[in-house]
Amino acid sequence: MLPALSALIETRDVSKSFGNSQVLNAVDFSLEAGQSVAVVGENGAGKSTFAKIITGVLSPDAGELIFENEPVSFGSPRDAIKVGVALIPQELAYVPQLTVAENLLVNRLPSTFGFTSPSHLFKEAERLSKEFELEVPVRRPMSELSLADRQIVEILKALSRDSRLIVLDEPTASLTEAESNHLYEILGRLGERGLGIVAISHRMDEVYKFFGRADVFRNGERVFSGSPDQTPRAELIRHMLGREKEELEDIETAPRGASVLRVEAWRSEGIPELRDVSFEVAEGEVVSLFGVRGCGADTVADGLAGRGRRIEGGLEVSGKAEGIFRNPRAARRAKVGFVPAERKRDGLVLGQSIEANVSFLVIDSLSVAGFVRGRARRRLAEDAIRDFDIRARNVSQAVGTLSGGNQQKVLLASRLAPDPTVLVLHEPTRGGDIGARIEIHRLLRKLAAAGKALLVITTDVEEAVAIADRLLIMRDGRLVDEMAAGERSQARALRSAVGGGA
Repeated sequence: MLPALSALIETRDVSKSFGNSQVLNAVDFSLEAGQSVAVVGENGAGKSTFAKIITGVLSPDAGELIFENEPVSFGSPRDAIKVGVALIPQELAYVPQLTVAENLLVNRLPSTFGFTSPSHLFKEAERLSKEFELEVPVRRPMSELSLADRQIVEILKALSRDSRLIVLDEPTASLTEAESNHLYEILGRLGERGLGIVAISHRMDEVYKFFGRADVFRNGERVFSGSPDQTPRAELIRHMLGREKEELEDIETAPRGASVLRVEAWRSEGIPELRDVSFEVAEGEVVSLFGVRGCGADTVADGLAGRGRRIEGGLEVSGKAEGIFRNPRAARRAKVGFVPAERKRDGLVLGQSIEANVSFLVIDSLSVAGFVRGRARRRLAEDAIRDFDIRARNVSQAVGTLSGGNQQKVLLASRLAPDPTVLVLHEPTRGGDIGARIEIHRLLRKLAAAGKALLVITTDVEEAVAIADRLLIMRDGRLVDEMAAGERSQARALRSAVGGGA
């Protein structure tokens, strides 16, 4: 059993700056044993910096850290681990080819005369698994595990090092709802054993369902702390944004025009296979395609992006039969734009400027005799900064130095530069804070009002319901439900997505 402690960790007047930018300002914080706290706020509010300071990744410029009533100073994450504080980052560090047991006990492998016995290794890993009631397949390679299971291994690793406080950075950003629920059930059990839990989260449903306290950071300060049970969502959001509730109302939907995208009887083999998927999107309409991970929506996204080589069926854009796109260039020729889910991997060149990223799909139209017209290229980027409210110093700023929300705006601007008729957006606000989500949703509504046909493919039920004129639900490779604007509800969408009835 973990020891029952009262005050696990405190921070007093903790501050941190990077150059002239103050990212944390005199933050006071405390956490008791067994307590779970969600740290929420917009991107750039100071949440991640705070998490890095209390786990030894960064050192504060001023203020005190106190762990179990003793002042501490962490020079590295290793120092924090030694006293009982562990960070579970979004990007987990593990060796894919090694087994769960080997990753779990890395640098601490049990040995006899310098040799490690595989049976001894697996036995020790199984002992830890049973001690903390966390079932993990200790003999399997880490590469074969789901992301959710890899996170559980990371938590078990922290517990095996006698961690009494675990800090998680957006632990469910890439998990399905079922995986998220399972993770929080595990954390709840560990909390009952005295483990302190701090989690950065952008999902309001999770904050209200799983956490005993919500702390709001804004502009580098901790501006609110309270129980979700006693705090209306509108109040929590107001603290996060510094805005009143009426500023968050949805923009009215645009009138629906003629159909410009028609998907007809799409079929494919694979897991899952697509089975007679048909739908259409009209001019000026936002359609959400929602389902849990593995429902087949990703395959639809690949098909519309020009990456669905195994898909069969019909496709029509603006009344013209196109056939299934066999490459991204074919999609762009048909005036179908695509915003990928993995912006850092598939959508942006982080080391390049805003100007370069916004213009790379239209560089030919900005060139004369093989030479790029620099003034036209700069004007395109300046217009994007203005129209999409990108918070940047200038068009020469590297995209990798922007916040996640502003990176997403650059990606959106780049995909709109060729002026597509249809825009397909795959997980358009994944990992974004609530402020960035609202801004991007408003941009999408403005695009619809200007006549664009938008298809939003998402596993986020809140987003699917909030943004759509019409909501389509996928399960097991087929469309199973459709809701008009006045019929949308998260409960019905989830029931349909998981097979609980429409």
